Amino acid sequence: MSTSESQESRWKAEITRRLEQGDDLEFSIAQFAQAVGVLASDQALIAFLDGLVTSTTARKIEAYRCPVTLCSKVLPAGTITSCPYCHTDYQQEGEEIVVEYFYRLEGETSREIRWVIVIHGMNSRAPWQEEFSWQIANRLRYSAPVLIYKYGWATVDVLVSPFHRRLARQLGERIRIAIEQATESQRPPRPDIIAHSFGTRLFSLILEDSSFDDLKFGRIITAGSVVRPDFDWGRQIAAGRVEAVLNHVGAKDKAVPLAQYTIPGAGPGGTVGYAAKTVLNVRNADFGHSDFFVPENLRVLISNDGLWHSFLTHPLARFRPDGVFETDRGWKPASLLLRVLARTLGYTIFCFVGPFTWLRRKLDP
Repeated sequence: MSTSESQESRWKAEITRRLEQGDDLEFSIAQFAQAVGVLASDQALIAFLDGLVTSTTARKIEAYRCPVTLCSKVLPAGTITSCPYCHTDYQQEGEEIVVEYFYRLEGETSREIRWVIVIHGMNSRAPWQEEFSWQIANRLRYSAPVLIYKYGWATVDVLVSPFHRRLARQLGERIRIAIEQATESQRPPRPDIIAHSFGTRLFSLILEDSSFDDLKFGRIITAGSVVRPDFDWGRQIAAGRVEAVLNHVGAKDKAVPLAQYTIPGAGPGGTVGYAAKTVLNVRNADFGHSDFFVPENLRVLISNDGLWHSFLTHPLARFRPDGVFETDRGWKPASLLLRVLARTLGYTIFCFVGPFTWLRRKLDP
């Protein structure tokens, strides 16, 4: 590869990076030249940037800069006779405005994580909850409040559908209050959601409950999901209920495949993936059911280049992380007979153990 080809490859890589991350989409020749390590007068670089304009990858913008050395600010659009920053009168001082060209890449800008609601799995009081709040507060570039919803102890009662809906209604009401409080605090009304295991089931029930149609959400991450693969995420996205969905799958998850046999309405979304074309399914070859929240894994996921942080902040048009896969859209539930037998056994267990779990929640809610 010649030197010129090598340089152009670096320039293309830098453009791709900016488009993927949604950062530094607008720049001058001097700024881009500094980023790629060449002179701003490099004619090959100027030709490359003008080529982006020709291909409609970028727009060329004429801008005006204050000629005063100690100021040198870009001036507002319109006819300028004096600088609004250093207050120099150009006509009186005999100064001429400096004309400068900027390039604006045609792409989405990055977004901030403004606030997050975490819906955990069954009986989860693990250290990851505190770890998550700490990492969000300290590793990200901004302060993002984290609401971790705890619905108490759930054991054999997850075998009964009415219990699901009762918990989902409680969760929906709590989210509604949180959204109202966020709005009063001048935060966006749409929280991002991270849901794990049985928490994914509860969140899907909220989306299906017409009494919560007023609730709208940002980007959704499901981990170890027990939502059915054929859940209609596409309809939720098209209706504006959710912005986007990342389904993080653990290849070594042993719990999710059992969900459809034991939990009414559940399915193996956390192993098979979601069938909706608008969902991003990503598989981690090393993760089991709860490995997403092991502190060392969590730190990686929400670090600046981590999968979860990137999904929550980057433009998604070009977002294709390692492990992306498409699921079989012909998924069918397991045999009805097997599910009936498994749930009959579950209901029998519930009849015997249910009173003790009720007492357990009363003593330790």
